[in-house]
Amino acid sequence: MRLLINFGIKVVLVLLVLAAVAFAVTRGGVKDLDYAARNEHGGNYLQTEYGVLSYTREGPKDAPVVILVHGFSTPKFVWQQAIPAVLAEGYQVISFDHLGRGFSDRPEGPYDSALYNSELTGLIEGLNLKTPLTLVGYSMGGANVVDFAASYPSQVSRLVLIAPAGYMRNSSGASLLTMPVVGEWLATVFGARYARQSIKAEINAGRAPENMLEKFDQQAAFAGYTDSLLSTLRYFPMADLSDRYRIVGGTDIAVWAIWGTADTVVPFDGADPMKKDVPQMKLTKLEGANHNMTYGQADDVTAALVHALREG
Repeated sequence: MRLLINFGIKVVLVLLVLAAVAFAVTRGGVKDLDYAARNEHGGNYLQTEYGVLSYTREGPKDAPVVILVHGFSTPKFVWQQAIPAVLAEGYQVISFDHLGRGFSDRPEGPYDSALYNSELTGLIEGLNLKTPLTLVGYSMGGANVVDFAASYPSQVSRLVLIAPAGYMRNSSGASLLTMPVVGEWLATVFGARYARQSIKAEINAGRAPENMLEKFDQQAAFAGYTDSLLSTLRYFPMADLSDRYRIVGGTDIAVWAIWGTADTVVPFDGADPMKKDVPQMKLTKLEGANHNMTYGQADDVTAALVHALREG
């Protein structure tokens, strides 16, 4: 019995050492996102309350504005297939990297409602955008734009929500990530791999552009990416934002939802309670589409988005 106990202790110690090494190696492999890195990458940058945002701006400056808001882990390049079609509708199109992602700053956080609302406030004020405007949010971005519209309804005329977070009350997958130390280790070692896997799966299936993987790896190489994901899980209540949706439901903001029936990340069954809370919501159901549909089933999503923009 004593031999078994001693053996068990040794196994645990070895596993702890391996875990510590994996954490240290992953942390040591990232670099700082500084002026030189941004200069090499190029692009547009805007100073906001919590840090510098990386953004794109296309179309006539006097045209009505559409801001595209990406989700939890994949930066603004998820919109690259949709932007041309929105531009063709006569809009000025703006996309940006959430803080902590892409080539935007990586502040310590917390990544809460105040931080995410400040991104949109910073864009609107910093770029002198005419309001009210249209916000398009994908996944967590859907929750972000609803939260913003609930706080600043006069600045928003229309919401288009693609697989929107906010009705995932039965989600328990993030429970370990909320634990001190354990959460830091899991996010550091596996956070980027999890996000990368979704992109790679769509590329391997021939549904997403191959350059998306390179773009993802470029931004994930900078310190702070996985920290922002972890802080978001801990401080932004995207699993249940029904109270914010109900506020929007009491306004005259037009709301469209585009949702895939095969979505296992933000399940389609959230559409029914959302419709109750937001009675003006119009729903486009995409049969068989999964959560990656913004870039994995881009043609169908773009067609649905254009339809929503035309219908108002």
